[in-house]
Amino acid sequence: MTEKTSSLLGIIGYPIGHSVSPVFQQAALNHAGIDAKYLAWETPPENLSDRINSLKESGVIGANVTVPHKQSVLPFLDNLSKTAREIGAVNTIVNDKGVLYGHNTDVFGFMKSLHNDGDFFADGGQSALVLGAGGSAKAIAYGLLRDGIKKLVISNRTLSRAVQLKKELGNPENVFVATPESTDMLRDHHLIVNCTTLGMKHGPGEDKSPLSPEHISKGTVVFDLVYNPRRTPLIKEAMGIGARAISGLPMLIYQGAEAFRLWTGINPPTEVMFDAAENALKG
Repeated sequence: MTEKTSSLLGIIGYPIGHSVSPVFQQAALNHAGIDAKYLAWETPPENLSDRINSLKESGVIGANVTVPHKQSVLPFLDNLSKTAREIGAVNTIVNDKGVLYGHNTDVFGFMKSLHNDGDFFADGGQSALVLGAGGSAKAIAYGLLRDGIKKLVISNRTLSRAVQLKKELGNPENVFVATPESTDMLRDHHLIVNCTTLGMKHGPGEDKSPLSPEHISKGTVVFDLVYNPRRTPLIKEAMGIGARAISGLPMLIYQGAEAFRLWTGINPPTEVMFDAAENALKG
């Protein structure tokens, strides 16, 4: 007779082979003594509905959601948190007796990473440049606007997508749109956030930076959501200039830690999660 694990968790995306979430979430579950398995559920778009419905089974605690499903998953959920509803994207699902609750912990993960070495806004952060206009960019823009950024520029190769994102944010007067060619709009920002996949290991733009180093100064905070490799071309540019550089790993861990808390109701072992993820990325 084989031993049956009492509970299941997983991450839903397509493709999903690159994700380190199974590694650090399993490490956290083991450390907390929770009898559960965290799996990688590779789910093409046409199978998303069936996968989400399967989360309602009694042995499933919940799931993480990653690209390309963070927005398309919304119609299949029963309830949304305030943040998930306002952003229009979900990265964490909790199963409560067959009722599925959607949450967005990306904002929490980003803001905690940004403030880790001090209060960005109290330290003079006034202007931010967000590179990209997808689901991650929307979560980042939402968090920055919520917490009081004075000026926000969204730069995207397709200007209409940046315009659409501004509209989805409520058309704030302090949000401006640009393309990578709009050089004047890309200068003199306290914070630069890369929400594109440029620089991602094994990606089509692995050796590319989304921004010319001339737009980075020593006083800039450069935040790259790409976490593999730890030192992307953009991070290397920032470090070479002497700017504060933040890789995507802290955001990944902090959003995952908040998801862990939502699933289990206990404080997440973040150090255990960091160690597991860093070891996995070294391999």
